[in-house]
Amino acid sequence: MMKASTLSLAGLGLLLTIGCAKPKDTTPPPTDEAAKPAESAPGGGPSERPALTDAECKAKGGALVGDIGDGAIHSPDYRCESGEPPIGTIRAQEGAPVAVEGAVCCPVAQ
Repeated sequence: MMKASTLSLAGLGLLLTIGCAKPKDTTPPPTDEAAKPAESAPGGGPSERPALTDAECKAKGGALVGDIGDGAIHSPDYRCESGEPPIGTIRAQEGAPVAVEGAVCCPVAQ
């Protein structure tokens, strides 16, 4: 037979688990606007570069260059291997799940 203290502790634990209110999630759902990269504008920085798909980059004679994790390719003064600034920032193709994360399109060095 179980001791009364063991049963009391088990009952108290059950009440605490069931009786405690869970905090409501107040985080707003993600919007499509948050997923889209910034549109191009004059200046050449990351928010000023046009957003291109992988296919559009290759069609313009470019090559994908991925970020190693420090964000350097997104700085306004970043230059590709060719010495030129990136042609654009890579975005997901319409209907595709994910783009190459953090990549830019660079002109191919000749």
